[in-house]
Amino acid sequence: MKDTFKRTALVLALGAITALLVPTQAIGQTKTTYKEKDLGLLPSQQVQPDLTGLWYHINERQVKQANDEFGRLKALYPGWQVPKEVETELNRLNGRLKGTLKPAPVKPLESDEPKRASQERESTLLKASPKVSALEEFAQRTPKARANASEQQVRRLVELSNQLKRTDFYLLMGWTAIDKGMLDIATKQFSLALETAVRDIDKQSAQQGLDSVTGIWLQQALALRDFEALETFLELDNSNYVKDVLIGEAWQQYDAKNYTFSEALFHLVDDDEGKYLALIAQETESSKQDAFALACSINTDVFIRRCADALATRQAQFYDSMRYKQSIEAGEALSQLRRLSLDEQALIGWAAKEIQDTTTATAAFERVLSKTPNDSVIANELVSLNQSDDTTLNRLALKYTEVKRILQERTTRNAWPRKQFWLAYQNDDPRGVLSQTKDGLSAVYGMNTRSRSGGEGLGNFDVLSQYVGIGSGYKNWLWQVSLDYKQFYSGRPQTNDWFGDRQLGSTFSGISGFEDTALRAEAFYQAPDFNFYVNLDYAMFDQPVKAEVTGQISATKFLANTTVAATLFRKAKEDSLLSQTGTFYTDHTQAWGYVIESGVRGLVAHSITDKVSVAGTAQVSRLEGERVANNSSLSVRGDMSYDIASLVSPKLDYWRVGPFLSYTSYDKNLSGFTVGNGGYFSPSQFISIGGYSELLTLEALNWQIKLRSSLAFSRVEQDDDLRFPTGEAFRPQDLDEAFGESSDTGLSGNFMAEGQYRFNDNWIAAGYIGKAFAVEYQAFEAGIQIRWRAGKGDGVTSDELLLSSPRISGFAL
Repeated sequence: MKDTFKRTALVLALGAITALLVPTQAIGQTKTTYKEKDLGLLPSQQVQPDLTGLWYHINERQVKQANDEFGRLKALYPGWQVPKEVETELNRLNGRLKGTLKPAPVKPLESDEPKRASQERESTLLKASPKVSALEEFAQRTPKARANASEQQVRRLVELSNQLKRTDFYLLMGWTAIDKGMLDIATKQFSLALETAVRDIDKQSAQQGLDSVTGIWLQQALALRDFEALETFLELDNSNYVKDVLIGEAWQQYDAKNYTFSEALFHLVDDDEGKYLALIAQETESSKQDAFALACSINTDVFIRRCADALATRQAQFYDSMRYKQSIEAGEALSQLRRLSLDEQALIGWAAKEIQDTTTATAAFERVLSKTPNDSVIANELVSLNQSDDTTLNRLALKYTEVKRILQERTTRNAWPRKQFWLAYQNDDPRGVLSQTKDGLSAVYGMNTRSRSGGEGLGNFDVLSQYVGIGSGYKNWLWQVSLDYKQFYSGRPQTNDWFGDRQLGSTFSGISGFEDTALRAEAFYQAPDFNFYVNLDYAMFDQPVKAEVTGQISATKFLANTTVAATLFRKAKEDSLLSQTGTFYTDHTQAWGYVIESGVRGLVAHSITDKVSVAGTAQVSRLEGERVANNSSLSVRGDMSYDIASLVSPKLDYWRVGPFLSYTSYDKNLSGFTVGNGGYFSPSQFISIGGYSELLTLEALNWQIKLRSSLAFSRVEQDDDLRFPTGEAFRPQDLDEAFGESSDTGLSGNFMAEGQYRFNDNWIAAGYIGKAFAVEYQAFEAGIQIRWRAGKGDGVTSDELLLSSPRISGFAL
């Protein structure tokens, strides 16, 4: 009876131990109830998790499932303050604390009954054995008493256990060895128990004992932070026990804010979720970079979203720190993960603009504008980026109405002060549209006269012209065709004047004038920042020297504060009958003259401030005529102006005043009227220095006035050139005749007044009158024009003042 009691006591003692430390068979990990937002964002730190599932796994001794559930809850609720009781029982479950929980009752399986009967029979046979008695008596002791046994006694009992080779004794001495800290002996005892165990519960108890030993070693390695040892334990771990313990420890370190150690443990067990959270919690630049790299290396929804969020943050941060290329790269990488927001797409454009990557910026801003077609800021950026690329601007204007509107607005805003009224009208500028219908069919009739008076006789020259013309607009062009009728009057040479091939000895009987017709055509084109003009003349049909086609090509480029203009020209020199049309000898037998001047002129004007500007013009030309010596000329002028309009009257568009300096030079003096001369003013030097004034009243009113004047101190010098430079004198002794050197100094100046007035929608009258003088030279000119145009209008613009035509002014302004 006593032996039976001892046997029963041993079984109960082992049962209590195994019930404490051996988990029952797992049937799956229990999930706590929670809801995750659609966007995958982590729950708020204030939310407390449901611990039902976690407690279930703790109570059922399911170590792996408990650790997995604990890790999942920590990932979902990073701000969760773990209750003390949960922490304590997890530590106990993972072998970090001594003690027991209330054991779960174990009901023997029916299949174990034959084995149990066999063991009881074996026990009956061995009940008298002293070895068995010693171990059974040791098992009857209280846990405290067993723990207080000497190391020598424990080693002796272990030897007995090894001799008896009974599973229950192996387990008894294994747990005792753990209590005594004799871990190597405990490992051997549990290993032998695992080999000899028949029942599943004994196998589980033996494995739990081995895990407990491993747990103690793990705690020692963790205390020393010996990652080499921890890695070795992981490699030898077949039951995932080591991994479960390390995961639990990683979360404990995370809760204790030991984020670096926690991150190292998560890395050791390949727990990406924990590693990411630990890296983020460290709040250093390197850890943030590592967290970003980790998030972008894992192809799961949660980590893809984290990668995207990090890329969005980096895109903005790089832009703020002026690392624009990296900002673009972050934005483009983000676009591979998800659709970019409008702000993120625009940020690519802003960054590309900063590094002058027009292609990338244009593409980014286009994608934004396609979603927000009325965004004037983005549309304006597209226009600014491509301001020198007309092809792209035209494409954008056709695709996006806001770009078209901005282009039109900017065009008209710039066109108005540049006097590009045709361009403003094309772009629907209200001022231009209301002023007049520019592209309507127009008909004009005009008359003008000019009179030049110098020396007596041949020094006087008058021209009276009348013309009719029609014109209109075609696409971007304005055109006009005119028929001219002109009358020329020249002073008659006096006796002893040099004319033709001799010095006249009697009254002149040649022509002193004639009348004839001419044909001319012109076209004008305006674009943003650019003007172009071309005209052709054929005049006169029946003049003494056969007429040639003349004309000019002019172009102007408007820059931000600078205007550059150039003109190629070929035209008759209009100083005298001889230079403009040619004339005959006194006996009408031969003709000479008709001087054609061909060359190039240029202008550069620059605005220093809104009111102050400087300008320079230059002209180089060559002059040729029928039986006239060839000649070359150079002319330059520089001036500076200040606009005083705002100081005088609000009805003035501008009033510019300032100084100027001009210089003109010809290689030869061909101002005479003998064969070889051209009858045009050709000094070796003509220098003027003075001041000028020019004012214009407001545009788009029904009337307008323009006044110009100048006054200068001038000096003229003429060389002693031959009267017959081509050697065609009637008498050979006259070949050496020369003009003689001459010079003169005095005042020169001019005054010109222009105006126009609109009577109604269709009728406008325009005119001009002017006077000029220089030393012994004087000139007068005047003109008037009546213009009819289809359409409507209530004002006039300065581009249609008569002398503003590029044909007369010399530049396409």
